[in-house]
Amino acid sequence: MTDPWPPRPQLARRTLLKNAALTSLSLPIVGAVSACSNNSTESTNTASAKVNWSNFTLYMPVDDAGAFPLVKSCAKDLGIEISYTEDIDDNSAFFAKLKPVLDKGDSVGRDLIVVTDDFVMPWIRGGFVQEFDKTNMPNVSNNLISSYLGAAYDPERKFTIPWQSGFTGIGFNKQKIKELLGVDTITSLDQFFDPRLKGQILMSSEMGDSIGLVMAWQGANLDNFTDAEFSNALSFIQKQIDSGQIQQIVGNESALSLENGDVAAIVGYAGDLWQLGDEFGFEVPESGGLVFADNLLIPAGAENKQWAEKVVDYFYEPNIAAEVAQYVGYVSPVVGAQEAAKQLDPELAQNRWVFPSQEQFDLVKFFIIMDATKDALYRAEWQKILGN
Repeated sequence: MTDPWPPRPQLARRTLLKNAALTSLSLPIVGAVSACSNNSTESTNTASAKVNWSNFTLYMPVDDAGAFPLVKSCAKDLGIEISYTEDIDDNSAFFAKLKPVLDKGDSVGRDLIVVTDDFVMPWIRGGFVQEFDKTNMPNVSNNLISSYLGAAYDPERKFTIPWQSGFTGIGFNKQKIKELLGVDTITSLDQFFDPRLKGQILMSSEMGDSIGLVMAWQGANLDNFTDAEFSNALSFIQKQIDSGQIQQIVGNESALSLENGDVAAIVGYAGDLWQLGDEFGFEVPESGGLVFADNLLIPAGAENKQWAEKVVDYFYEPNIAAEVAQYVGYVSPVVGAQEAAKQLDPELAQNRWVFPSQEQFDLVKFFIIMDATKDALYRAEWQKILGN
């Protein structure tokens, strides 16, 4: 790393992940509806109001008791119950699990879900997501950073609101790579695929993360690549699996495997490495990395849409957004979060991966396939790599 990470919070989450594959928290109804929910056209009787929220792991501040204090404070302020569950490990697997229910037009039992940008289109194309009512979301309307106002998959942000954004690159155990490679950091995929790391690396089951990094390394333009370039990257990854260079392709548990000492390096996310501590590092490869946005969606059939919108809006308060950023180490899409972070944690406000400069953004690309036919074909090929 060219500059040190600011101090991390103590991660009760790490113990939590070791003791359970999935964690959830259901918070009781507390108090009356606060002023921040006055825009609702729903009844102010919240006795039955409950928002079910599914998210990825490592994506919400957690205390030593394994509870989520910001979820709890949101529930208290709104006077509702929130069931917050970390049951998303992989976008494709999560969508496949819910799609049979969505196809029937039934509720999936969730009011809020988080979906990575390169997997938003199947939700929108299928009619599986509801449009946000921005009148319930004044903080979102005022505080969404301008660079996130539109996206190729949702130009008017009708269906998606950014939760966090971040960088995909190479995460590594500093001691292990020093022992195996004799270096202090990994800055290229040449190092990542060095035979001395055979059986010591993990790649991501998210197609865009793994394929995108390899394609950039092989010289492809991620804004306009060919079928042949995609196939070349796919073949390369398959060869690395067959040779044993890649130990495994996994979902969101790769950071835990790195922390446990099972591997030396992973295709991972800056925010996850932030949370693991100073023994670990993260770099965007010299050949280019990826930037992503994970988005909040309201699924079709959600039973508490307006309350879900108010929950989203709560997390767009700059002070709240800064607290999330302090824990998760991802890029906040909220105007004012960096200023709030200066008061909360001055070193955090200077972190290049949490509040990046334009120079940092110039190192990365989005990996989004807008053509539905190609997207389906590519994902089918990727599923073969995963053994599905």
